[in-house]
Amino acid sequence: MDIDAIQVRKAGVDSLDAALHLLQRFFLEEGFHTAAEEMRSSLHTMITYPNSAVFLAWHGTEALGVATVTMSVGIEYGRSAEIEDLYVLPRARGRGVATELIEAVCAWCRQEGCTAVLVTVTPEGEARHDLIEFYGRRGFANTGRVILER
Repeated sequence: MDIDAIQVRKAGVDSLDAALHLLQRFFLEEGFHTAAEEMRSSLHTMITYPNSAVFLAWHGTEALGVATVTMSVGIEYGRSAEIEDLYVLPRARGRGVATELIEAVCAWCRQEGCTAVLVTVTPEGEARHDLIEFYGRRGFANTGRVILER
């Protein structure tokens, strides 16, 4: 597969099913437990909501990867965004697809006036995929912050 043949495009409602298929595979592989209809509803909202976006990496008519991003406004960064999900089909990994998706997300964030793009790395993601090093190679810095959830 030639990386030059990969096209990353912002998803619309017409490509919701392609994005959903990839996100369902991602959640299954990682052991996340979100019902299919809940995923579809959230994905539809992300595609149509102006403060979020979904990007798909295409090779011809096949979607190989997906990235989701949501913007917020806060005191520290002003407008910032977080990459929520990033997934590439196993057979397409190691070929630059994830990097292309991240670059598309970051370009969209700059266009939207974001001063920072953040990504959360879970202990499971770090243990399975060495995500701190992965994102570090793509310009992200480990700030040592911890996200607490309620």
